Amino acid sequence: MKVTALIPAHNEEATIAKTVASLYEQIRPPDRIIVISDNCTDATGRIAAAAGVEVYVTVDNKDMKAGGLNQALDLVMPGLDDDDLIICMDADTIVNTNFISEAIIRFETSPVLLGGVSGTYLGKRHRSFPGWCQRNEFARWGFDNRREHGNTVILSGAASVFRTAALRKVKAAREAGKIGGQGVYNAETITEDFELSLALRATGSTIVNMLNVLITTSVKPTWRELWVQRLRWDRGINESLFDYGVKSYTWVVWMRRVLYAIFVPVSFLCLGVITWRIATGNFLSISPFWIGVSGIIMTQKAVTVFRSRGLWNSIAAFLVIPELPYDTFLQTVFIRSLWDQATNHTKSWR
Repeated sequence: MKVTALIPAHNEEATIAKTVASLYEQIRPPDRIIVISDNCTDATGRIAAAAGVEVYVTVDNKDMKAGGLNQALDLVMPGLDDDDLIICMDADTIVNTNFISEAIIRFETSPVLLGGVSGTYLGKRHRSFPGWCQRNEFARWGFDNRREHGNTVILSGAASVFRTAALRKVKAAREAGKIGGQGVYNAETITEDFELSLALRATGSTIVNMLNVLITTSVKPTWRELWVQRLRWDRGINESLFDYGVKSYTWVVWMRRVLYAIFVPVSFLCLGVITWRIATGNFLSISPFWIGVSGIIMTQKAVTVFRSRGLWNSIAAFLVIPELPYDTFLQTVFIRSLWDQATNHTKSWR
C-alpha cells in the first residue's frame, strides 16, 4: 500500500515541525508527506519545506480545513490505487511511531468495507486549568474507546487513515446527490471530520479506532478559545445529525445527544439545589440516595482518568469540585449551540 499524508495547516509555525517529525519517525513512514499551507501569514510553509516535505499552497480557499483538504485530495487521489492509504492529520498533532504500521495491518486483515481508522485520543500537556480539564476529558474518551473495543461512530479529526476507495465512494455519492456537499470533505458543515465519518458509514464503509495507537493533540489554553471550538463542535454535530436523520449508523449519536440534552437542565437544577442548601445551612440534610448518586459520579470520574492520567489526577477528579466549572461550561456551550441552530445564527469555523 502506498501511504500519503496530508497535513492542513493555517499559521501553525509553532507545531508543524514536530508534527512532520512524528511522521518521519514512524516504523513505516509515509511514502509522501504534503503540508497544505492554507492562507498562512507566518513561516509554516518555510518550516515544512525545510523539514523536507512537499508544501501545497491552497488557491482561493474560503472553506477552511475542508476546502484545503479537498484541493489536495483532488491533486493526489487520481494517482492512487483503491487500496492505497491517505492520512489526514492536524498540524498540531503527534502520533505514536506505530500509527501507520498498525493502520496497514488493519486494512490488510480487514474486509474491503473498512474505510477509515484512527487511534486513542490524548491531550498535550498544558498548565492552564482549561487544559487540565480537557486532558481529563480526552482520557475519558480513551476509556470509552477501550470499553467499546474500538468500535466507534466518529474518527478523530486530529489524525485518521482512510482507504482511497472509501473516499472515492464518498465523493461519488456527493456528486450523485445521495449525500450533501461536494468533494471528499463537506465544506458546508463546520465539523467536517464528524460529517465525513457519517458519509463513510452512509456509503457502506466501516470505521474503527485502534486501541494500541495514541494520538496526542493540542488543547485550548483559554476559556475563550475553548468556547469557540466547542460551540463549533456542538452545532456542527447537531446539524449533521439532522442532515442524515436517524439511521442505523447515527442512532447511537442521536441517543447520546438526546440524553445529554435531558441531563443538562437536570444538572443545572441539582447545582441550584446544592447551592441553595449550602446557603441556607441545610447541606447535611441531603438524603442518602443523593449521597450514593454523588459517590457513583465521583468514582466514575476518578476511574476513567486513572489509566491515562495517573493517581494524583484521578484523586483530583474524584473530588468532582475541581471539574465542576468545566462541566458547567460545556453544558452552557451546548445550550448556546442549540439556540444558535434554532435561530439560524451565523456560524463560524473559527
